[in-house]
Parts: sequence; structure tokens; C-alpha cells
Amino acid sequence: MPGLKEFLLGGIVPMIAALAAFALAWVAARRASVAWPVGVIVGYVGGTVALEAGTIGIAAALKKLGSPHDAHEWTWMLAIAAAIPAIVASFLGERRGWRWLLIVPLVAGVPLWLMWRSKYLPSAADRATGFMTEAWSVGEAIVILGAVAAAMLLVWRLWEANEPSDQPRTRGFLVAVALSCAAAVAGMSGSFVYAYVIGIVAAAVGGCFFAALACRANAGPEYAAGPIVLLSGSLLMLATLISKVEPLHAAGLWIAIGFASTRLPRKPASERGRIALRCVLCLLPLIAVAGHAGYKLAESQRQLQKEAESNPYMNL
Repeated sequence: MPGLKEFLLGGIVPMIAALAAFALAWVAARRASVAWPVGVIVGYVGGTVALEAGTIGIAAALKKLGSPHDAHEWTWMLAIAAAIPAIVASFLGERRGWRWLLIVPLVAGVPLWLMWRSKYLPSAADRATGFMTEAWSVGEAIVILGAVAAAMLLVWRLWEANEPSDQPRTRGFLVAVALSCAAAVAGMSGSFVYAYVIGIVAAAVGGCFFAALACRANAGPEYAAGPIVLLSGSLLMLATLISKVEPLHAAGLWIAIGFASTRLPRKPASERGRIALRCVLCLLPLIAVAGHAGYKLAESQRQLQKEAESNPYMNL
């Protein structure tokens, strides 16, 4: 179970790292398109290293960062790759839309890359053994991974379509809240590894949010749409397919993450009305998913307690 040490290393460290990186990038470039992705990526990498170092030491953690093994350990590289289209777009001028020629194949390939050689997409030799009973057919893989890629592309597009001046602080805050709730739901589901890493993403976004306030940078998370969307989408996919998060919970969390910073219709025209609408659209699915996950956790704990009381040998 998560404790104070995990909270400090996986929460406070990435938040401070993201805050510092954002502030330095802002002072150097005065551009939110630089500060936000730098803050998120540095915060995520810093939190990942800190959390690993708390168990295996800093040298081993850095070595593991360079030679990832499990699927989620590759995600920091994907976050860097997700920032490349925005960098390319800065040189394209009026042809910025061409960056989607990079974004689409990147997002389409990420789910396949992360699931490759898993129990769902084993090698031909592993399939031949007959023990890989959960392996997908080609059609199943296209449908499932295609749906994941489409969901990430949609949110990425809707985030970038937003006006930077439209509630940037509200959006940054809600994204951090939605990701924190996603980490909590993963923890309640028993997916502690993914609770930690999603929590690191949430802390990094939170650090950037506070840094933007301190630097008076009137900009929201749409400037780091690529890294945030690719990280959160990939980790939710892995937490669902590899671990114990329920698909409906993951879908609800993804809807909340999308609404946290998506472009809203022009009505209501008032600022307060639009903030209220965004909060409702984001928080309602979060409350529903967290409430259901908490209920299931309580039920499982109650069942275990009942079994322990009826079986005296379990207490030996």
C-alpha cells in the first residue's frame, strides 16, 4: 500500500521538479509552448527516477531508466516523442496543420508498441505453444488498439483546439484533479504500480499549474497536450489491459480528462457559466467512477473480513 515515502517521492518530488523546470524554461524563453512540455517531461522523469531510487538506489534507477523492461517504463521516452510535433510546428508557420502527419502515426503506433509481446500480442513462437489463451486475433487487436489510439487523438485534437486564453487556470487545475483521481481509482483497483506512475503525471501537471500562477503565464495545459495525453492515455490503457482497472472506469476517467481541457461551445457566454459547465462535465464522471471504485473496494474488504471471521485458520 502507498505510504508517506511513496507520496513524497512520487508526488512532491515530481511537482517540485516540474515547477522548477517550468519556471526556468519560462524565464529563458517566455513561451508557454516551451515551459509547459519541459515542466511536464522533467517532472515525470524526475518523479519516476525518485520513486525507483527509493527502492533500488539512484544509480540503479538511472540505469533502469535507460534500459526499460516493463511497458510503463517506456512511457517517459514516449512523452519526449510527443513533444516533437509541436517543435516541428514552430518551424512550419502557417502550415502548422502538417504536424498531424507526425501525430497520427505516433499515436497509432504507441498502443501497439506498449502491448507488443504481452499476453495479448505474444510472439509467433509463444502462440504456437498453445498456452497464450488470452491472445488477440488480428481483428481484435485492430479494434481494441484502434479505439485507444482514436480516443487519444480525439482528446489531443480537442485540447489543442482550445483558445489559450479560455480559462487556462481552471483547465490546468482540472487536469491535475482528473489525473489525481485516476491514480486513486487505480490504487483502489489494486493497480498500485499504475497508481504511482499516473500520480507522477498528476504531480507534474500540478507543478506546472503552480508555476504558471507564480510566473503569471496565462496559459493552460494545451501547450503540453502531446506529453500529457500520450502519458495518461498509455498508462490508463496499461492499467486496464495489464492490471486491474475496469474498462468502464478507464473510459469514465478518460472522458473526465478530456473535458478538463477540451474546447467548449461558445455558450454560455459568461465566464462563470463556462467555468461551471467545464467543472460539471469533468467532475461528474470523476465522482461516478471514484464512487463506484470505492464501493467495490469496500465490498471486497467486507467479503475478506467475512471470510476471515468464518474461517479461524485464516487468522493463524
